[in-house]
Amino acid sequence: MKISILLENSVATPRPLGLVAEHGLSILIEREGKKILFDTGQTGKVVQNAVLLGVDWREVEAIILSHGHYDHTGGLRAVLENIGRPVKVYAHPDLFSPHYYLASEDKAFYIGIPHQQRLLESLGAKFLWVREAREIFPGLWVSGEVPRKTPFEKVERGMVLRTETGFVQDEIRDDLSVFIQTEQGLLILLGCAHAGPVNIIEHAREVTGESRILGLIGGTHLVTADQERLKKTLEYFRSLDLKILAPNHCTGFALRSYLKDLFKESFRWGGGGEVFEVS
Repeated sequence: MKISILLENSVATPRPLGLVAEHGLSILIEREGKKILFDTGQTGKVVQNAVLLGVDWREVEAIILSHGHYDHTGGLRAVLENIGRPVKVYAHPDLFSPHYYLASEDKAFYIGIPHQQRLLESLGAKFLWVREAREIFPGLWVSGEVPRKTPFEKVERGMVLRTETGFVQDEIRDDLSVFIQTEQGLLILLGCAHAGPVNIIEHAREVTGESRILGLIGGTHLVTADQERLKKTLEYFRSLDLKILAPNHCTGFALRSYLKDLFKESFRWGGGGEVFEVS
């Protein structure tokens, strides 16, 4: 199995020349002859990166969207245009919810998916809604909604939903992750982990029946975590005996540098162009 970081907030390798970064995430899974795309970044730049990395978009069999924020769904239109045929898109039914960020009492910014569902469907998107955990290919799961059990993993207060009566706290129930069963345990791919990395990992164990965690790759949304949450999350990570820890995107560069020192040989930067080979 090969996991390729097509795009994220940084570029990890000088070759091939021309790879670009943006605030976003897109990961390609190549497993048992299938190519599955997890998230599409913020813009169509993922298409350029993928071509440089040797990806043939026509071979992508399915797309999984972690949630309805712009930095994970913005590239979907360009991706569909390059696939050029109908393709399954797995996502939570709340994907198109009106997600906003409340910067102050009188200033809110739309941070949801920047494309209309009808347009995406006209380009070939066949949306398959996933609310409960679902094994979409043998040994490859979409998490469904993740139970929120830990008291310290809360959604950032500025995340809100627009309603007819105003803004309400957004619990981002559409937050999905990917669980891949391997001979060495579970490899978990995170979009932004708004449900909390610890909650997600425990859900993965319950869903798959596998307690061993081989690794984590993706956004952890720890960039805004307070000290208590950070301490408890890292204590939990250290208890897992991870072989791969590649916390990218919304983890933040400062924390990634700290985690590199903390986890040493198991740490990977997880930047654009980086490839993980897993048996």
